[in-house]
Amino acid sequence: MPDLSIKRRLPAEWEPQSAVQLTFPHENTDWADVLDEVLPCFVQIAETISRFQKVLIVCRDIPAVRALLKNAVEKNLIFAECDSNDTWARDHGGITVFENDHPLILDFVFNGWG
Repeated sequence: MPDLSIKRRLPAEWEPQSAVQLTFPHENTDWADVLDEVLPCFVQIAETISRFQKVLIVCRDIPAVRALLKNAVEKNLIFAECDSNDTWARDHGGITVFENDHPLILDFVFNGWG
């Protein structure tokens, strides 16, 4: 029998958030064939978000990615070094829900059926 006292909800996109996660592409991701084209796009996205709020940047090489972000607001950049083979954060990042009004990060196994 489920515990009916536990109430979970997925926050809406427009609700306040602590940061936006971006996982940067590299030569071993799904962007390998067009890396030179897509990397400037990721840089622009990160720099633009940093003007308004914090950005969690997941990447394989923090110094290399930091050097690309010349126009970012430095105080709004948070880096996490982690290898990856995908850049779609919804496929590998945590999913935040609120459980009884407290944030809870859920992990799941991606099965390709999203």
